[in-house]
Amino acid sequence: MRLYCPPELIHEIIIVDNSASTSRSWQEELLYHYGSLACFVRIVQAASIAVMPADVHGWYTQQVLKIKVSETIRSDRYIVLDAKNHLIKPLNRGFLETPKGQPRINGKPYINHPMRDFLERTVEYFGLDPQEHVKWFTRTHPPFTILTDEACELVRHIEQKEARPFASAFLDRKLSEFFLYSGFLVSKGTLRKIYDFTQEEEPQVWPGNADEQGCAKAIQKASQTESPFMTVHRRALANMDKNGRRLLAEFWYSRGLFASRKDGIRFLRDPNRSYQNHEGRVVSWPVSRIASHFSSYPQKAIAKIR
Repeated sequence: MRLYCPPELIHEIIIVDNSASTSRSWQEELLYHYGSLACFVRIVQAASIAVMPADVHGWYTQQVLKIKVSETIRSDRYIVLDAKNHLIKPLNRGFLETPKGQPRINGKPYINHPMRDFLERTVEYFGLDPQEHVKWFTRTHPPFTILTDEACELVRHIEQKEARPFASAFLDRKLSEFFLYSGFLVSKGTLRKIYDFTQEEEPQVWPGNADEQGCAKAIQKASQTESPFMTVHRRALANMDKNGRRLLAEFWYSRGLFASRKDGIRFLRDPNRSYQNHEGRVVSWPVSRIASHFSSYPQKAIAKIR
């Protein structure tokens, strides 16, 4: 972000610490990598946003937090980002919104999508016809712009309807955060009035296409699309073959994300046991910190854009 996010676009950067670890040793290191943007960063503990069941972790609790965090937001909208999202070119306001200030997002068909069951279950919650909406619905992963007041209203709606906390209802009913938010707006008849759907989709590398061909395709798209973001899933790193790592490392180096191609490859080989130091070099975590690093993963970054 420090390379490609102009400070004039930022009101605040919220990092939600969704880890089980009580260690805070990573915070200073993380703030350093935000560079001049560090002054915008506010780190929030997940437990201060929502109380989760003890037996639910990771992806499920992250979804709750992306909506529930709206109650701590100080601007009228916020951009949800995951650890898998990173900027590869300068972010500009035109990517985020129209000249009239209408937020941009995009969508896709879900007829043969692995998230179809989540979509059907979520839209049915609002009494909507799932067969109509599997033909097209809003995207299911970040970056995603959320209007603060709408998300807060959604939380109140769920809690009043269910007569229990939002997190409990969300998790018990196996809903999905962005489908829930968009479905709520569809049920009110406001989704297409609020949003513009012309935002370009960013290049993506997922576990199923983390080979040389998949990485090459994502890199080619990165050179052709106006999207400043790239998405690389953490499980894709584990599945990536040698040639895929080489291509992605070269691309990241060309965009200034690593000090050298070798540093990019070193990170891709073992991202859980390495980190980028203040000189931009990728080095191994000290043994004493590896356990803390594992227990602290993942953290969510949410950038609020003016």
